[in-house]
Amino acid sequence: MEFIAPRMRIVILAGEIPATTFIDSLINGIAGRGHQVMVMGTKKGTYNYDKNVISIAQPQSYITKLLRFIKALFSLRMAELKLLLNESKTIISFINQVVYYAPLIQFKPDKIHLQWASLVTQRELLFDLFPNKVMLSLRGAHINYTPVINRKVAEKYQILFPRVSRFHAVSNAIAQEAMKYGASENKIKTIYTSVDDKYLEKEIPQKAHLNELRLIAVGRFHWVKGYSILIDALKILKVSNTKFQLKLIAGNDIPEEIIFAIHQAHLSQNIEIIGNLPHPKVIEMMGNSDMLILPSVNEGIANVVIEAMAIGTPVISSNCGGMTEVIEHGVNGLLFNNRDAQALANQIDILSKMDSNQIFEMVQHARSKITTMFTRERMLNEFEQFYNE
Repeated sequence: MEFIAPRMRIVILAGEIPATTFIDSLINGIAGRGHQVMVMGTKKGTYNYDKNVISIAQPQSYITKLLRFIKALFSLRMAELKLLLNESKTIISFINQVVYYAPLIQFKPDKIHLQWASLVTQRELLFDLFPNKVMLSLRGAHINYTPVINRKVAEKYQILFPRVSRFHAVSNAIAQEAMKYGASENKIKTIYTSVDDKYLEKEIPQKAHLNELRLIAVGRFHWVKGYSILIDALKILKVSNTKFQLKLIAGNDIPEEIIFAIHQAHLSQNIEIIGNLPHPKVIEMMGNSDMLILPSVNEGIANVVIEAMAIGTPVISSNCGGMTEVIEHGVNGLLFNNRDAQALANQIDILSKMDSNQIFEMVQHARSKITTMFTRERMLNEFEQFYNE
């Protein structure tokens, strides 16, 4: 049953416009239920938001910024201008503060929802301007490893997290990490990301066994994605004469160590690295693959995994972070011990030797998990409750 909430004015600080597929789904979904949404960020491309969404892209040119500053001076109260001035060390800083915060103040939001923890450290003034209204999503790198690597970030979190009114966690595992930096357990609500409903409307095809395994991995080049572990696992499989081709989809520059590792492992003919692709094309390629592999050393819950599970592609994942919250080993996917290349090679071999009926049963269980925990309706209902708590 759909949760009916009082109509609210909600600001989504997304970092970029358009945001990720999953954040934009939240923006349009909440707006589609009648709430007024303002989304703010740096414009990175074209976007198409619901009629109830106001998008505010940060000005890039100095002239545009100056014009917005002059206009804002006549719309803000003296107390608000004084607060912004007190937080500014230079005139340029003051201009930037006014241009950024004026639309927020004029919007008169009920809630301000930051999508990335880094924004908390960059926008401390939010807590003074909008007391008890600032909410924060706990996602991936910003919680899992950035504060471990950078102690200054950890110290900033410990100061600011107690001032956050509510936290949204993408997994229970990441909620536990955030508590190490001052996030109160009773302020955290785990809300799982949703998949696009259209993936759940199509019947899952039964995959035929081929002589050569079609593998796919998706995610940017970064040490946390564990691609060196995947390469080591594939080297083991090649030595055992397993035939395979891997498509590795990553939009950023290929690190030298990855190029060299592929070369040393004699896998240049087995691995195709593909750059940025439109999201529908990535889904199509996953659907045509025998298995998706997630070798990450840390994740909240990887969106690419729940998409693969939705469309019927078997998944092999490390048991890092929140992945055990969605994958039950041997039932709806396969898990291997984090950072263990031999264990990953073993699971690829096990999956490759399953008969088509076993694999079909596994992906049906995976689809069932997604339709239970990761639907858009469930996500939107829980976010409406989250905003009203």
